[in-house]
Amino acid sequence: MASSRGLPDTLVDELWRRAVAGIGPFAGAAGVADDAMAATDDDVEAAVRRIVGSHVRLAASTGLLSSLGGAATLVVTAPAGMTGLYLLSTRLAAAIARLRGRDLDDPVTRTAVMVCVLGGDGVELAERTGLDLVNASLLSGLRRLPPEVRAQLDTRIGYRLTSRFTRRGALNVTKLLPVVGAPFGAGADAMAMRTVATFAQAHL
Repeated sequence: MASSRGLPDTLVDELWRRAVAGIGPFAGAAGVADDAMAATDDDVEAAVRRIVGSHVRLAASTGLLSSLGGAATLVVTAPAGMTGLYLLSTRLAAAIARLRGRDLDDPVTRTAVMVCVLGGDGVELAERTGLDLVNASLLSGLRRLPPEVRAQLDTRIGYRLTSRFTRRGALNVTKLLPVVGAPFGAGADAMAMRTVATFAQAHL
């Protein structure tokens, strides 16, 4: 089974690992969630709003990489095509899941977060996998799936993400270094981040 894992699975693995654990100055989802709780006197929904706002601002900044401080090392080591937008989107959804009491070590939580990162596309893939999201929540529906079926959904999510990267020009993140100060599609990326936040708040 492990030998059949390809780029889509690896992409999801890397996005999840870096978004949850963090790397260098880029804080992981748990740390971001805990800091937001501390800043809002343990008010979960206020913490969610705080995290959404900060991630939308990061996505909208015209110098996203410089906004992340020393995250250039993250960019150099990240797989080709892993843009800051999707890394931030994954961290945002994972942080919301953490605030809502979800276990980030649970593979079901991971799949649910990645569905939210894809937004409407993710929900479509989940429904095509057999989830009835009219009569069940995303998390409870995923929990009822056999592990092998959920793994298939993870792979489909990876393929959809890979397709999105291709449509964005298959941007190799190592090529971002010379143009750190260039615009990063501020409006579109901010809207995309808000969409992820809406799905995460509704489904996690």
